[in-house]
Amino acid sequence: MGLIMGGSVGACLGCLIGFYSTMKFGPGPRGYLGTIGQYALGSGASFGFFMMIGSCIRSDSNSLLSVEDKALLKANMDRWKAPTPKPVAFYMAKTSKTE
Repeated sequence: MGLIMGGSVGACLGCLIGFYSTMKFGPGPRGYLGTIGQYALGSGASFGFFMMIGSCIRSDSNSLLSVEDKALLKANMDRWKAPTPKPVAFYMAKTSKTE
């Protein structure tokens, strides 16, 4: 997941930097599209690589929690869970009783 997010953010930044660079210094021998694409791929690959490593490190830290800590985190997450919506028939029955 970190690779996809980092790659897309890096590619967007690379496009912006590549566009600025080609407007300031010219496209060079590869042309406009080739130069901007090279910036986008290079930036996306490097940023995606580091985001992938960071997400792996972050997700591996869950195994260090004790059983009590995991239960406490699950209880706190369940507290903020949104209630499931009622079926449409429930609301239709309410409106027909009031009329």
